[in-house]
Amino acid sequence: MFENDADTNSSPSQNNDTNNTAAEYLRRAAQACAAGDAVLGMHLYLAAFEKATHGAYMPNDAAIDGLRQAWRLACKLKERSLAEYIFEKLEPYMTPDEVAECAEQLQRLALDKLEEFGLTREDLEDMTDMISQDFLGLSSAPFMMKVEHRETGAPSLMPFRKEERKAIEKAGGEPQLSEKAEGKAASVSNAEYIEKLTYRDIVGFRDAVKTMNGFGVGMQDDPQFQELVETLNVRHGLKKMPIIDTYLFRAPVREDANQFMSATLGEIGLPAIRMHMEENLQGMPVLCVMAQADNQPKLNAAKNAFEGGGILVLEDVDLWGSPLADAGSDEMGMFAYAQLSRGAREAINLIRSAVENPEVYVLASAGGDGEIDGFFYDLLDPVTVVDIDDPSPSERADLWIRIASEHPSMRSIDRSALVRYSAGMSRFDIYMAAREAVEDAYKASLVARRYMPVTADNMFEKLAAYQPLDSEEYRQLEDAVIEDFRAQIDRIDDLLNGMGD
Repeated sequence: MFENDADTNSSPSQNNDTNNTAAEYLRRAAQACAAGDAVLGMHLYLAAFEKATHGAYMPNDAAIDGLRQAWRLACKLKERSLAEYIFEKLEPYMTPDEVAECAEQLQRLALDKLEEFGLTREDLEDMTDMISQDFLGLSSAPFMMKVEHRETGAPSLMPFRKEERKAIEKAGGEPQLSEKAEGKAASVSNAEYIEKLTYRDIVGFRDAVKTMNGFGVGMQDDPQFQELVETLNVRHGLKKMPIIDTYLFRAPVREDANQFMSATLGEIGLPAIRMHMEENLQGMPVLCVMAQADNQPKLNAAKNAFEGGGILVLEDVDLWGSPLADAGSDEMGMFAYAQLSRGAREAINLIRSAVENPEVYVLASAGGDGEIDGFFYDLLDPVTVVDIDDPSPSERADLWIRIASEHPSMRSIDRSALVRYSAGMSRFDIYMAAREAVEDAYKASLVARRYMPVTADNMFEKLAAYQPLDSEEYRQLEDAVIEDFRAQIDRIDDLLNGMGD
């Protein structure tokens, strides 16, 4: 028994060894800082924390304090990348106020870095104010604002459409939202040109196009319609056809709604501003505002509003959270609005002015299952909802004709079967299923070192993956795959029998 006790006492505890090693790193870090070597001290503090967390559920207080010292040294030395790394390690042990303060410090380090490239502090002061407001007011301001240069037309979501893309370097320049927003929010990025869409370029939206034609969109080449508009303008004393409602495009799959909205944007052909939500590095929603660099709308800087005609595009508005979610009354709503960052207030004012302007089209998109927050629905009112249903049989036939024209390897598959088995699928899902089948055939051709077309059973398998398991189409697809497999077995049996004879 004494031998066991002796062995137990003589074998050092791993935890004690770890703590002692971490403590030794902390001691050396303090010595390095006292000797004036801040860089070595910073790395030793960080090493102490890493050692204390190795094999431990939670580091001790001394290791966490050492990590705080490493953070202060990284900020003092303007080591932004290392400061971001330390911030990620330190964040779980910080209060919300400390997180906001450190995030603001990281932003100042980023601005200092930009200042090294020639931008003066005065040029960046307004931007710093806005970012500080957003970081310190996360509970009352759920989105910030970012303005980007984009030379872009309406992006095509059709996976099979060949698009001409050309990267264009943008050096300098001013954000396009307004003079008020110029200094506040600007993330200037390389631009990308994407081919513009019109109703002639998209397939499978025959009914939706007919609906928009009824509102006058897409009828600019119809002489009878133009004659009617001229008559109405004279009779009603207007210079041109007014734009009364916001158009909200809604589809079961939001990709269909966004594609049709993009085609509507190209059909109208006016300068446009696009808005959509993204998440920043902190996981907070950010409102991104984009304009075409070569076709910018005219904006009144003083009123932050459109001057003349234009288009405001709001993508996936059902995913936008209300900035006044906590406001329970009109008085609280006004107070919450006043607490928003300047960029957020200007974005709301721009939307409101566009809705009220009879010369500006306001286009919005949403998924069929999503509900639009009441704040934005009231902001966009009056709203005309354009429901884009799943493609009809004739529209599905158009889709499969387009796919076959662009992918000859699919032309051997019975088109009527494809139309029948793709019932209930969205346009986007049909394109995705077809592309997956084409890619499988391509990879099989590479392995076999010869051309292999898309087979019917493979195409049916891809369609089945998009159909509900309890649907009639899924059952028919299963039967079709089994029947095709039996046919292949019969062909193999016939071949083997022929070889035996």
